[in-house]
Amino acid sequence: MKKINKKIFTGLIVILSMTVSMFAKDRTLGVKVKKNADNATVIDWTDRSLGEVSAPTWLKNLRRGNASTFKKEWDMDNSRIVKVSMATGKTEATAQALSRSGFAYAQAAELNQKVIGRVGQGLNDEGQLEALFVAASETKAEMAGLREETQFWQKVRTTKKDAKGKKIIEEKYIYYTVYSMDKTTWDNICKKYLMDLMGGADLTSETKKKVGALFSEMKEDADKKDAKKQAEEEALYKAQMARLETERAKANAEAAASNAETAKARLEGKKLDAQEAQTKAAVEEAEDLASYLM
Repeated sequence: MKKINKKIFTGLIVILSMTVSMFAKDRTLGVKVKKNADNATVIDWTDRSLGEVSAPTWLKNLRRGNASTFKKEWDMDNSRIVKVSMATGKTEATAQALSRSGFAYAQAAELNQKVIGRVGQGLNDEGQLEALFVAASETKAEMAGLREETQFWQKVRTTKKDAKGKKIIEEKYIYYTVYSMDKTTWDNICKKYLMDLMGGADLTSETKKKVGALFSEMKEDADKKDAKKQAEEEALYKAQMARLETERAKANAEAAASNAETAKARLEGKKLDAQEAQTKAAVEEAEDLASYLM
């Protein structure tokens, strides 16, 4: 009898050790948190009480540009294009409102990344990369013909230290809004976006041709990006942005030396109004925070 109890006790210790190890790896039911994410943790989320996980597979895939899982779970026509918009806010209602209002910005940012990454690498004229960036930044993706499919929110707690080493705990919401549209609608959005971008005053005819050549690729990559291609696009974009920063630093130095205020104003680009700035910041923060959580 004592031997049996000993075996049971040993078994319980093993199970307990496995359980502790599992939760040490992931305390948020599937959300992996990196050490440099200011100890971000999802503490509440949509349908948590019903057993939903804090980061559903369909949401993870949508964030990576692949809508296949979502279409299957929602029994959706495979020809429809699915996109997700996200934003942060101090309250769920604020995050929801910014997620919806920021959808056009989020899609423009997605298209901007492709344009700057793909076209920028082939531009030898330093001024053209700046002109391309300015044109892309000022071009909005006009959204029409959308159908809101579902929403999902996460309440996130972050822990960090200020300059004095004092521990700061913040809580905010990330709100995800999922939309769908037919293929023709997406094609028209891409076409108008590229046409508007090519209207940039400082773009040469050769640069405009390179921008226009992206139309077929944008249509093809609507919502079926694979991880490898997504990573390549992000790498290309970051490389061109790093190059742009180098060019700007040089231009700023020249502008300062000559006290050329007009050159400085051009480098700053078009300033957003207060509402656009708030939406832009909320969308970018959500993207950055969510990248640590999924």
